[in-house]
Amino acid sequence: MNKLLTILLLISLFLSCKHDIKSELEFYAENQTSFFDLRNGDWTKNSWIRKPENLKMVHESFKKFGYGKLENLISKSESHFLIEGIYIKRNFENVMDSLQLTYNKPEIQTKYYAEFWNRRKAENNDSIVYQIIREFNSMKSDKSQRNYKNQFVNDTLFDLLKIEFNNDNLNSEKAELDFYTLKKYGFHQSAYNLLFERAEYSELELDRENLKKELSKVTEFTYPWLMDTEK
Repeated sequence: MNKLLTILLLISLFLSCKHDIKSELEFYAENQTSFFDLRNGDWTKNSWIRKPENLKMVHESFKKFGYGKLENLISKSESHFLIEGIYIKRNFENVMDSLQLTYNKPEIQTKYYAEFWNRRKAENNDSIVYQIIREFNSMKSDKSQRNYKNQFVNDTLFDLLKIEFNNDNLNSEKAELDFYTLKKYGFHQSAYNLLFERAEYSELELDRENLKKELSKVTEFTYPWLMDTEK
C-alpha cells in the first residue's frame, strides 16, 4: 500500500511539474510569408515552389546572396545527395550536368531524366527549371555568371538568408540588427529564438530581457523561420 501511494505521489508531482512548465511557455507572433513552406513544408508536395515565377524569385534571391554560402543546404557524397529530406542516390554534379544536357533531347534521355523533364513539362515550369540549372552549372566555373536580376529578388528572403547563413563575423551589433530585421518583418517567434534558442548567438552580449519585451505575444505556437537549435 505504501509503495502504491509513493508511486501515485510521484506521478502527481510529475504531472504538476509538467503542467507548470507548459504554462510558462511563451509564444510569439510569426508572419507567414508566401515562401514559408520552403522551411516548414514538404517539398515533394509544395505547389508554390513549382510555379515558374516563384522558382525565378527564389533563384534570383539565392544568386544575389550567393549559392556558395548555401552549400550546407545540400548534403553530398560521391554516390548520393540529400536536400530538405529528399534522398537521391546519384552524384549531385553529374545529375546537374546531365539534366542540362538532356533537356528537350528525348533521344539521349535515360528513364530517370525522361521522367524528370516530363514532370517539369506537366507542371509547365520546364523552361525556367532548365534556365536555373544552366545558370547554376555555369556559376561553378565562372563566378562572373552570378549577376542577378534585382527586380526578381525577394528582399525578405534575401534578408533571412543573410541572418541565417552570413555569420562568419557575428558580433553583438550584428545580432541586434538581425533581431530588429526579424521584428520588422513580423517574425517575432524567430526573433525570440535568436535571443534564447540559437547556439550562434548564445555567447553574445545582448539585453535579452528588454529586447524580448518588444515582441508581440500570442496564445498559440506557429513554426518560425529561424528555428530553435538549442533543443
